[in-house]
Amino acid sequence: MANQAHDNIQIDNDPNRRGRPGRLPARDSSRITRRITAFSIVVGVILISAKLIVFRESGSVGILSSLVHSSLDFIAALASFIAVRYAARPPDATFRFGRGKAEGFSALLQVCLIVLAAVHLLEEAAQRLTDPQAITHEGYAIAVMVFAIALTTWLLIAQSWAIRATGSLAVRGDRAHYIADMSANIAVIIGLLLASYTSFLRADALVGFGIALWLLYTAYKVGRLAWNQLMDQELPENERALIRDLALKDKRINGVHDLRTRASGPHVHIQMQLDLDDELSLHQAHEIVIAAESRMMEAYPAADIMIHPHPSGCQQLHGNSVFRQDQCKDHNHS
Repeated sequence: MANQAHDNIQIDNDPNRRGRPGRLPARDSSRITRRITAFSIVVGVILISAKLIVFRESGSVGILSSLVHSSLDFIAALASFIAVRYAARPPDATFRFGRGKAEGFSALLQVCLIVLAAVHLLEEAAQRLTDPQAITHEGYAIAVMVFAIALTTWLLIAQSWAIRATGSLAVRGDRAHYIADMSANIAVIIGLLLASYTSFLRADALVGFGIALWLLYTAYKVGRLAWNQLMDQELPENERALIRDLALKDKRINGVHDLRTRASGPHVHIQMQLDLDDELSLHQAHEIVIAAESRMMEAYPAADIMIHPHPSGCQQLHGNSVFRQDQCKDHNHS
């Protein structure tokens, strides 16, 4: 799957900038996320079918908890499948900034589903803790869980590559589901072994408690990622520093101020003010701005960039002061 997603697309190999939005053209990013979310749905159907059969045979609450988790993974994968396609639609007259935040809303839906599952599993595990039951067909159950771990590992490898290439929040949230699911599968196997081959019958219920707590932690991580993007959090400082460096490669640019950045699905939006010499003509200033934009577009092919040229000698500030963070410095000219 990872090889299919690659299709000769070059990704950024800098470890400090892997998995960042805007690093691929929107069309390439969409192609990768479409394929990986479709693959995630197929894996979800297989895991649900296998775990449903083995739960009916074994009656294990650990298997039930893993089945519920896989069911939520499937719903989350379906939401991601829809979200990445909607987010990749080009901007139009109604949505001038595109629809990239659809990925953030998809992640929030995943958070709600994870929390609901955790509450349900806590209730089920509490019941089995007070009334422990013996596990049947434990060998069959363990074999199915090993198969689930192998299949999930394959999916996680493909998802990791897709995130490294695109920085997709929807795929990142989907991967968080499946990481938790694989960890839960490992815990279920341990619980089955203890409950089946020792006198510790409550081990299965305790595993259910542990998985529920893991689900809540997963919800926190995914929710934080979604919140940051929906609230237009600035890009990491190393990304902002790169943008400044790209702008200042032209020695005719005296400074970069009021730099604002945000991610939105596969896109990034960049706004800034460039301080230029007062004597430049409008045409010369325009050429400098276009060249700076081109340098940034090489690093961020999916970026929407807006640059405002500003005379270095001008002390008059413009724009709403509430949103202005970087102040214009005084420049004396002889």
